[in-house]
Amino acid sequence: MSRYSYQRLEPISEEITPADHQVFCLGGTSSNLERLPSRLQRAKRSSPDSKARMEESAYEISYLRAELHWHKETKQILLQLQENMYEIINSLDDALSRATARLHESEKQYLELWQTNSGDGDGEY
Repeated sequence: MSRYSYQRLEPISEEITPADHQVFCLGGTSSNLERLPSRLQRAKRSSPDSKARMEESAYEISYLRAELHWHKETKQILLQLQENMYEIINSLDDALSRATARLHESEKQYLELWQTNSGDGDGEY
C-alpha cells in the first residue's frame, strides 16, 4: 500500500480571453492556452531530446516575455485612461459647482427684481 493517496487534479478553470483566441488564430500561443488540459497532456506525452527542449524553452521564454510586455503595456494604458477619467470627472464636478452657483445667483437676482417691482407697481401684471 502506498503512503500517498492518489488525488485527481482539478481542471484549470481559467477562461480563454478574446486576445488569447486571436493569438491562437494567428498561429501563436499564450500561457492561458498552454495551460489547457489538452495541451498539458500533449506536452507530457512528448519527450524531445535536450537540444529540442532547450530550443522550445527559449521560444517559450520569448513569447512569455512578449506576453508580459503586452500585459504591462495594457496596464499602463488602462491606468492612463483611469487618470484621464478622474480628471474629466473632477472637471465636470467643478463645472457643475460653478453652474449651480451661477444659477443660484441668477435666481436670487430674479427674485430681487420681482421684490423691487412688486413694491413699485400698482399690483398689475
